Amino acid sequence: MRVGMIGIGGIADVYRKGLVQYNQPIAAVCDINGARVAEVAAATGATGYTDYREMIAKEQLDAVFISIPPGVHGNQVIDVVKSGAAVFVAKPIGLDKALVQQTHAAIVASGVINQVGYMARYADIAAKARELIGDRKIVMGLARFMVRMPTNHPWWGKRSICGGQIIEQSTHMFDLLRYLMGEVVQVQSYGHQGAGDDIADFEDSTIVNLRFASGGIGSVVSTSCTQVPDGAAWELTGRDLYLKLTMDLDLSGVIDGQPVSYRGDESGYIRQVGEFLQAVRTKDQALVRSSYADALQTLVVTMAAEESLQTGGRPVNVEG
Repeated sequence: MRVGMIGIGGIADVYRKGLVQYNQPIAAVCDINGARVAEVAAATGATGYTDYREMIAKEQLDAVFISIPPGVHGNQVIDVVKSGAAVFVAKPIGLDKALVQQTHAAIVASGVINQVGYMARYADIAAKARELIGDRKIVMGLARFMVRMPTNHPWWGKRSICGGQIIEQSTHMFDLLRYLMGEVVQVQSYGHQGAGDDIADFEDSTIVNLRFASGGIGSVVSTSCTQVPDGAAWELTGRDLYLKLTMDLDLSGVIDGQPVSYRGDESGYIRQVGEFLQAVRTKDQALVRSSYADALQTLVVTMAAEESLQTGGRPVNVEG
């Protein structure tokens, strides 16, 4: 299988490690940073490009990993799927809802295998939580992403490129709540700004309340200006049920009075790559736990949360 990469900084290094672990060579890499292209091409034996359109035209790729900031998404995914290649896209999938919807339509029309990098769905603790929950109803889901944002990252602190912490980082928290509790139908957000203006040009702390189609409720809290113990975690409650999933490997709680204590081996970062490769090889989209369509719905939820935030906490209904 011939695999290419568009965007080879940051999270792309994790995808490269996954490809190595699954013995999958990289045929071609592309980035606007020519020095980075030369470095990665030399390390992997891939052909290097600074124009992804040239790479697609020349390489006859079977699958392409796209790892670029959400604010610079254009026609990259559309052009890849039109070439017939399967596509793996880093989250979040963009900031322009119309473009993302157009991209989704192109994916559907092409019929290619597609996946988005919501690695938490592939973690051992997510699978174990679903097993333990079974057919029980989760009535409340709480999540937090309380992790100090590094100031040396080139675009995480710029709303115009990342979309804000809710859309870029806390998206994982919303996505896993959707995975475990179903669809969100309404959000209401509040934020604070001023404690981290040297870190980011958006809110340093936010709270997003959620209402689910199931009748369940939830909340996602985020902060970028301080580090909190167990700063990335989910908590789920139901009748005689409490589970806490701590990123990346720990699951604890109580079900029917019996303690739950489980430690996973795989966080999902590497496994998601292997699952994608298997889906491509077998042409089986059912193997994918995080399709582009699913990622689109998570984006819609986080965009609704941003809309509520920017309107002073007005409740916003989430589009289906």
